[in-house]
Amino acid sequence: MTLFLSSAKEALNTLIAEPASLAALVIVLLMIIFILVVKKVKLTPLLMAQISISVAICAVLNAFPMFRMPQGGSVTLASTLPIIIMAYAYGPEVGMLTGFLFGVVNLFLGPYIIHPLQTLLDYPLPFMLVGASGYFRNRYLGSIIGQALRLFMHILSGVIFFSSYAPVGQQEGLGLWIYSTGYNGSFVAVELLILLVILAVIPWERFMKVLKNTQPRLSMKSTTDHQ
Repeated sequence: MTLFLSSAKEALNTLIAEPASLAALVIVLLMIIFILVVKKVKLTPLLMAQISISVAICAVLNAFPMFRMPQGGSVTLASTLPIIIMAYAYGPEVGMLTGFLFGVVNLFLGPYIIHPLQTLLDYPLPFMLVGASGYFRNRYLGSIIGQALRLFMHILSGVIFFSSYAPVGQQEGLGLWIYSTGYNGSFVAVELLILLVILAVIPWERFMKVLKNTQPRLSMKSTTDHQ
């Protein structure tokens, strides 16, 4: 608890010192809220509670990685699974909101801020895009595309802001893109494999039915079968 409070305080102080980063987070959040309003998604108290629980589960799974990469990134026990579940149960807009909130929580758990764009690429955007998996009917295809979008954000961050970590001779041009893709793809690919295995063994249809029955009129999107 003390470690979390210390990290949260550090993140808050960093965001205050870098108001552009804070503004970037707020702008993305407002964009998600706008999409929710346009899609007529009702954020009922029950749904907000489910989003909060999902974010908390993501954070717990992320806090105990199976393997941690030397320069950031880790392999977890499918820490993005709750985001995907919310995306398919209530629509991709809710999934993206869940992912964005988890990204912000992740920022407060281990802040590393050097630029507003880097803040977005490393924290809210990758996990927000995981929620876009709900746009695809097949959960396996959706999960693969969601993780691919997440990976692309990590690759961009690596190319733009962390080229100095690349080996000599790969710190610019095509070599840098190859290095960033290899580094970030290594842990995202393993996590995707774990995610697909879990998606295959859990009682998906029953799970979706139970969740959807709690919010039968949540939104126009929730009436569509995203399986």
